[in-house]
Amino acid sequence: MKNRFTAILTVILFIGLNSFAMTFHVPSPVFTLNGKLNCPVISERGGTAYLQLTLTSPNIMSEKQRKPMNLSVVIDRSGSMSDQRKMEYAKQAFASLVDQLQPNDILSIVIYDDVVDIIRRAQTVGRDKYSIKRLIDEVYPRNSTNLGGGLVEGLRQSEKYAGKEFINRVVLLSDGLANVGITDPVELNRIAKRYRNKSISVTTMGVGLDYNENLMMGLSESSGGNYYFIEHPHSLAAIIRQEFEMASSVVAQNGAIYLTLGDNVHVQDVVGCEFKNKNARYIIPIGDLYANETRDFTVELSVPAGTGSRIVASGELRYESATIIASFPTFSAKVTYTRDFAEVEKNRDISTQAKADIAVSTRKVEQAMQAMDNGDQVAAEMRLNEAKDLMSASPAVSAAGASGESVRSQLGKIESYQKSAKEDDSRKAKKSIQYENYKTRKNK
Repeated sequence: MKNRFTAILTVILFIGLNSFAMTFHVPSPVFTLNGKLNCPVISERGGTAYLQLTLTSPNIMSEKQRKPMNLSVVIDRSGSMSDQRKMEYAKQAFASLVDQLQPNDILSIVIYDDVVDIIRRAQTVGRDKYSIKRLIDEVYPRNSTNLGGGLVEGLRQSEKYAGKEFINRVVLLSDGLANVGITDPVELNRIAKRYRNKSISVTTMGVGLDYNENLMMGLSESSGGNYYFIEHPHSLAAIIRQEFEMASSVVAQNGAIYLTLGDNVHVQDVVGCEFKNKNARYIIPIGDLYANETRDFTVELSVPAGTGSRIVASGELRYESATIIASFPTFSAKVTYTRDFAEVEKNRDISTQAKADIAVSTRKVEQAMQAMDNGDQVAAEMRLNEAKDLMSASPAVSAAGASGESVRSQLGKIESYQKSAKEDDSRKAKKSIQYENYKTRKNK
């Protein structure tokens, strides 16, 4: 009798606890944020330390669960789009994109040359996809490139439905230089940043070898979107499909990492990322957060002299989401001081060191690209040599496992960059190297 009573009570408790969980939606952690130092033990004289932030998000959604899109497609129709059948490939690619949209998705289509036209104002896709694809098919190349005007109108169309319940994205396609309207990259980046605060990101796609890669990459960075270099227009459909799949997996928006530093600790750089100091905290905007994603950020710190131990940095991830319960992960990282240099090396975190060295090498490569823009080939070669030397001297270069392999892979990339910079068409080399370097920084 006693055993029977115990069994009944167990069943009641099981049902009750599950009912409680279903009623109150007890969440498991959604995101994790870890912060590790390359040298958790440091000289008493202080020095430079690299804080490696790793953000992970689990696979918590499927294609059927994705939020509705609020998508604005902005297509360059300047005269050069007739070259290499770029316009034909673009039409096919965007028609394929329309086929992937759901009836409740929002779509607007903007085209631009020296004039900006809205051929479809922001509204739900509905069931008649044929009519939308026919609008795209009727676009043909002509005249100049008012990229700024097209971008602004695409942002305005997206703004009409912008909100946490949508994935808000502008996809900007161009094959040429902005030569009409707003052409100043600083002003265009400022505009993109303003709309980023409204949860609207801009993905840029540069086609061919004649567009301004600095402008296109800058717009994507300023807005939290993605950047693609598409050398051959026949790759457009695959790239647009890739971007759609990424956008479909967005689980949170307006992500940012907030850092609080220990006494007299300073941020020298967040490699490859924008950051700002506000109210004694450093803010690293990171844009949209995707399901099943791992992202790394390398923070270069100046650590003061000292003894004992100290917290050098603590941080928190914040984001906006209408579909998941907020769970803001935190981390804390400290150093221990020593007089013994051997202790520093003994405690060096090789995995973190490898990621930090690779990040710093991408900064050297970007400096080389800036030198190429300035026509200073000698300086470009020097920066690439510095990147190569950094990888060759990394404590992780001879390590076994993933850390050593990643450093050796980056060393190989830099050697290929050096070869391309000397032998290839300068336009192609610059775009190709800069894009590969961008993907390395973004873990893509």
